[in-house]
Parts: sequence; structure tokens; C-alpha cells
Amino acid sequence: MGFVPHRHPFTPYDRAPDASADGFRAMPIRDDMLPPAPEGEFRHRIGVRPLDLAEWLPSDEETGPTIAMKRALIAERGDEVVACTGHGGAAAEEAAQLVAGWCGAAIGGSGVDALVEAALLVADDLTVLGPAGVDGGAPRFVAGVVCAPSRWSLRSKMGRTMLETHDPVPRYAEHIGAAVDTVLRRLSPDRPVWRSNWTLVDHPALFQPEVPDGPLVDDPSELWVRMERETLRRLPGTGGILFTIRGFQQPLPDYVARGREQARIVRDLVARLPDDVARYKSVLPHRAAVAAWLDARC
Repeated sequence: MGFVPHRHPFTPYDRAPDASADGFRAMPIRDDMLPPAPEGEFRHRIGVRPLDLAEWLPSDEETGPTIAMKRALIAERGDEVVACTGHGGAAAEEAAQLVAGWCGAAIGGSGVDALVEAALLVADDLTVLGPAGVDGGAPRFVAGVVCAPSRWSLRSKMGRTMLETHDPVPRYAEHIGAAVDTVLRRLSPDRPVWRSNWTLVDHPALFQPEVPDGPLVDDPSELWVRMERETLRRLPGTGGILFTIRGFQQPLPDYVARGREQARIVRDLVARLPDDVARYKSVLPHRAAVAAWLDARC
């Protein structure tokens, strides 16, 4: 159907929101997720930090709307947001039990059905990597419930390694491909980690599995900061890995209203992106206008 213009993150990219979205205002993105001031030339960085399990999948004022969005997508577009390979059921079920246990809830289903149940307990999307191959090969994605894809398709990732999944990301392999494999290999059940990433987008929908044909807005004030909080936990039984993703969207004007320092950081982050990375992040068409707009706010 293509992208339908609107300003409601919990409405899919190709639908118009109902009247209940009229009063929506995005909550501020958490301070501990904000990108630091860049140093030197651009380089992808893993940036993983130890995860306090008490803060694994926190709830906030957008948890309810996010879960409602997930419930609707699973019911209406399940083939787009739920996937499992033929041998992913055991790891998917273990991951589901881990999430449910943390939430103090019970899971009644098995396999990927259990993962769907667990995904409706939290705002985060849940993806599962199977155990490393018998030959020591990198683990591959075997299951997932993903309702907030940032212009990628869940099914296209099934059966692929983390490196293969990031094939479309310019410079990923040369910058951090080997380091990510090392993090996955060393991950232990009692030492989970988390990280965050950022981009600018010209549509607020959390559910964006497609890439638009061209820019969707002209004015930088209509752009949104999109950030993702990701966690990684080893599954002690199957040896797989649970990889969670929580997406946040905030209008760029609201984001830089934090102060001149945040405006400078965003300006510098955007300015130093190589063209191929800026194009992948959907930033390139907006870069010149964003730089001028942010200059006036620094």
C-alpha cells in the first residue's frame, strides 16, 4: 500500500490512525540510551554494556500502546511479524519461559506459540538465535516476534547469522563483524549485555518493514529520532541466545529541546556519516537541511 502520512508510532506505516491518536505525545527517550558526542572519523561500534537483570525489560508509559499494537499486528498480519524455522521451537520456547518468568507470568503454549505469548507481556520484540553449530559456526536466527522492524523484514533474517543479517549495513562487516561474533561466543547466562543505536526517520511508525521509494517529508522539523534498546541473554538450556529489541520514536524538535548539547551531538553525528551509511540510515536526503536546521539550535 505504501506509506500513509501520520504522526502516531503505534499505527503501522501503511494505515491511518484512528481518532484516539489525536492527543498522542511521545515520551522522552531515556537518558542512558542517548548517543554520546562522536569522536574522530565514523566507525560502527558495538557499545555493549553489562545488563542489570532488574532492568531487563522495563515498563513505561508507552508499554501499553506498544503491546496493543503488537496484539493487533499478530492477529491481523501474523505472517509478517512471527517466524520460526523448523528447528527453532525449543530455543523459542526456552526464551519465552525466560521472559515470562521475569514478568512473573505463566506460558501455556509451546514452541513459537510460547514466544508469541511472551512477546505480549513486554514492549520489546523477541528474536532467538539457535546454538552455535557443531563445527563452531556462528549461531543463526531461528525464531522471532518482531512488530517494530526498522525497514527490514523478519522472514528475510531467518536462518541467517548476525553477520549475514547485517549484510545491507555498509561497513558493518569490516568494522564490527568479528567483534560481534566474539560477543556472542562469550555471552553467558549470568552475564547479559545491552546496547542502543540511533537513526533519523521520516515516518514515525514503529512497524516499518519496508523502505520508502524516496523522502517522505521536506521539513527537518517533521523528522523523528528513532532509537533501539537491544539486549542479549544466553539461554542456559538450549545454548541459544535471546536478542530483544525495543524501539522508541520521538520528534526531532522534542528530542533537541533537551538543550544545545543534544542538538550539537545530533548535528555532528549526522555530519560525519559516510554517504553509504547515511543512505542506509535514510539520512542522506535530509542531511543538508538537517544540518542547517540544527545549526540554528546549537
